Amino acid sequence: MNTRSTFPPEWTGRTGSVEPDALAVLLGGWASGPGTLAVRLSAALSRLLDREEIAPGARLPSERALASVLAVSRTTVVASYENLRQEGRAESRQGSGTRVLPRAGDSRGPGDRSDGTRTDEPGRGMLNPVLRALTDEHAAGSVSFVAAHLPGAAEFLIDAFAKSRRQLTALSSHHGYMPLGLPALRAALARTLSERGLPTREDEILVTNGAQQAIALVTSLLLSPGDEVILEDPTYPGAIDLFASSRLRMTAVPPAGEPGAVERIAAALRRPRARLLYLQPTFHNPTGAVLPERQRREIARLAEQSGIAILEDHTLADLSLGAPPPPPIVAFARRGTVLTVASLSKLYWGGLRIGWVRAPEAILHRLGRRKAMEDLGSSLPGQMMAVQLLEKTAAVGELRRRQVEERLDALVKGLTRKLPEWSWKRPAGGLTVWVKLPRGQGAEFAQVASRHGVSVLPGPVCSPTNSFADHLRLAFVPEPDEIKEGIDRLARAWDKYAAGREATRGRVRVIV
Repeated sequence: MNTRSTFPPEWTGRTGSVEPDALAVLLGGWASGPGTLAVRLSAALSRLLDREEIAPGARLPSERALASVLAVSRTTVVASYENLRQEGRAESRQGSGTRVLPRAGDSRGPGDRSDGTRTDEPGRGMLNPVLRALTDEHAAGSVSFVAAHLPGAAEFLIDAFAKSRRQLTALSSHHGYMPLGLPALRAALARTLSERGLPTREDEILVTNGAQQAIALVTSLLLSPGDEVILEDPTYPGAIDLFASSRLRMTAVPPAGEPGAVERIAAALRRPRARLLYLQPTFHNPTGAVLPERQRREIARLAEQSGIAILEDHTLADLSLGAPPPPPIVAFARRGTVLTVASLSKLYWGGLRIGWVRAPEAILHRLGRRKAMEDLGSSLPGQMMAVQLLEKTAAVGELRRRQVEERLDALVKGLTRKLPEWSWKRPAGGLTVWVKLPRGQGAEFAQVASRHGVSVLPGPVCSPTNSFADHLRLAFVPEPDEIKEGIDRLARAWDKYAAGREATRGRVRVIV
């Protein structure tokens, strides 16, 4: 059974080393801007040191290893490291490589950060490029296929905001703390799920700050450090980060629906420390696949037999590109513990931060107490808007379907015309295409692509085992014209990258 260490590749004080691939992710689109590549690289490294994403005492990758993963010459890395040494930010010693130095006057020990944390705490470092893209500035003129979120459905949001003002006035006399969520929204969500064929009561719904918090609450309630979570490989990068930061052991299985996946899941459920099975049965991220009903029934049966809880993530379930998907796994569970999470982020707007958990009442109230300790409850104005928006689900769904189909068609036409060597399957829904490169590595190519003004997500970021080195995840959320431009840039970057690999035949690649 494939497992991943309890946290992603990191650096741990004076004995820690920064993995080349991890550093490449942290550097992101470092190559844009003025100056030579060496100047730009040293500036990007300095920014990471300033933000304490690489801590004093950490050992940087060797010049050769970093040059390879960044697809630049070793001379570029040597010069950038020399710049850091000249600035007093790093030192090099024979046999021990190049290490990061604390700033002058900094009395903290190796691995200590200014916020009181240490770098040996798992989950630190923000290695997920999707999350980093939300906090870093987006380079002007670049095209991003990284983050899978659409712009807000503005017309519907404005209308919902206007209609919720009267409710806000009426509710303002209340103290405003509702850890379980606004009763009107919990009732509306229960009604929506029931209308879709999943009978649900209001007391089975907990409102959260998006699906990410929902997953986090379930994880913190049901698992302890050292427990095993079973998850698909590949899967949603945010879940990998969350499980890693919780010090969980991750047992990888093929995406549910692939040949042999159910047998692998059954075997994993028998592992002594297995506590949770995390699945994306509807429009899987990143593949866009749908788990057939027969296998949903089988997985529900297996979970009942094992007594292990299932967490099914339906965040993308509203973005269908074909026939309606089967009912959730919980619809086929008679006695097993199945928790379902979803959100309004993909259909309406990520800025709403409205998600939810559907769970058995006893578990739900324990989740509510845990949420109360975290934030005392989600914002009520956003929940009031959500009540209004749920009345427009059919109209918004039709709008989103048109938008997603247009964007996917633009991506498909571009890939077919410009990059025919790449292989992929058309997704049944969702916002991403899972691409296999004919040669090379996704992390290396992502560096070359960034120098052509386009961002892509390397496959290992979506893998709990750091697998799929030859894959990319492409989110088709920009406007169609922007997607077309992005594909043109990817094609030019691929020509450079493929030519560089052929010319060097395994030596360090210099691709600009």
